[in-house]
Amino acid sequence: MVSLLKVSDSRLLIAVLITIFGGITGQITADGPVSSGEISVLVVGDITIGSRMTPLIESKGAGVFFQGTTDLIRSADVATASLNVSISERGEPRYGIDHPFRAAPGLGRAIANAGFDAVSLATPHIMDFGFEALEDTITELEWYGVKPIGAGTSAETAKRPAWVPVKRSETDAQVGLLAYYRVNEFTQYTEDPLAYAVYSEMINAVEQIRAKAALVVVWLHWGSRSLSMDEAIGRQQIFAHTLIDGGADMVVCQQLHTFGGIELYQGKPIVYSLSDFIYDAYDKQHSHIVIPKATFEAKTLKSVELIPILTDPPKTSVRPGKSTETSTTPEVSNQFPSILTGKVAVDTLQKYQQRCAELNTKMFIEDERGWIRFSND
Repeated sequence: MVSLLKVSDSRLLIAVLITIFGGITGQITADGPVSSGEISVLVVGDITIGSRMTPLIESKGAGVFFQGTTDLIRSADVATASLNVSISERGEPRYGIDHPFRAAPGLGRAIANAGFDAVSLATPHIMDFGFEALEDTITELEWYGVKPIGAGTSAETAKRPAWVPVKRSETDAQVGLLAYYRVNEFTQYTEDPLAYAVYSEMINAVEQIRAKAALVVVWLHWGSRSLSMDEAIGRQQIFAHTLIDGGADMVVCQQLHTFGGIELYQGKPIVYSLSDFIYDAYDKQHSHIVIPKATFEAKTLKSVELIPILTDPPKTSVRPGKSTETSTTPEVSNQFPSILTGKVAVDTLQKYQQRCAELNTKMFIEDERGWIRFSND
C-alpha cells in the first residue's frame, strides 16, 4: 500500500516534496515488495460527511471515522473509495440543493492515514459548495498523497487517470484508475469540471491505458438512488460490460444509498454499489454491508474476499418504511464502520450471498468471510 502518511513525521515533509517535485512516489512503500506478483484492490462505497461532523473532527480528528477499518484498508495493495463531499472552508452552498455537504479540513489527512491511495470525486455532492471547495479538496488530497479521480481544475484534467504504483519483487507495476459521473439516463454536460459518463470517451480512455496498466479499475457513479435495483443494474450492465470488453479489470457502479451484489463478466468483477461507508445521517439505508477485496495475478482475477461491516447502527429506525434490522444490534464503542464477527457477520454474508446469486455469481462463506473465486471450469 502506497501511503506517504506511513513514513515517520520527521520524513513527512521530505516525502511530500518528493511527490511534488520528484515524481517518484511509487518508490516509497511501507509494506515492501509484493513478492508473489499478486495485486489486491480494496473498494469502499460513499464517504459523505457534512458540517455537523465538524466539532467531532476538531475535537478528535477525522481519523475517528476509520478507526475500526484502518488495518483492513492498509492490507490491500491499492485501496480506493468514493468521496461524496468536498473538503473545504470556502464556497457557498449552491442554489436548489436541499442538503449540501462539506467536510472540514483534516478529512484528507485521515483518508490518507487510513490507507486509501485514490478516491473518486465524480460524485453527486462534490460540487455542493462550488469550484473553490473542489479546488481545496484536490489540494488537500494531493498534499497527503491521495490521488483524486474524476474531477479536476478543468474538464480535461478531470478525465485523466490516476496511477497508483505497486512495488513488486521483479518490477514496479502501476494500477490505473478512472472515475465518471452519470447524472441520469441521459448524458448531461455542465460547466462543472467532472468526468461525465460519455460512452465513447470512457471506452477510449480505458483502451488508452490498458497496455501500460497492471490493472484498470473504473468507478462509475450513477447519482440518485433507483427505486428498482433490477432497473438500476440493467442500465449499468450495458456500460460495465463494455468497459470490461474495452480492457477494464474491475468496474464499480456506485449509486446513492444502494446496495447490490457482484457479477463476474469475462472473469472480471463488477460491483453493483456498496452503499454508504460513512454517511452524515443518523439512520442509514443499509447498516450491514461488505467491503470487497479483489486479488489479481497477471490481470487474472483469483478471488474476491468479502468482509462484513457494521456502519453506525441506530438503536431504532427513523426512516419511514425502513427495516428495523439494527434495533437488536449490540451497541459498539466506535459508532463508525467496524468489522463484524460472529453470527451477525455470517448473517450479513448470507444476505449478500443472495444478492450475488441474483447475478449468477457463486459466493462461499468461510470463517466469517465471503469468497468469490474465479475459475475457467
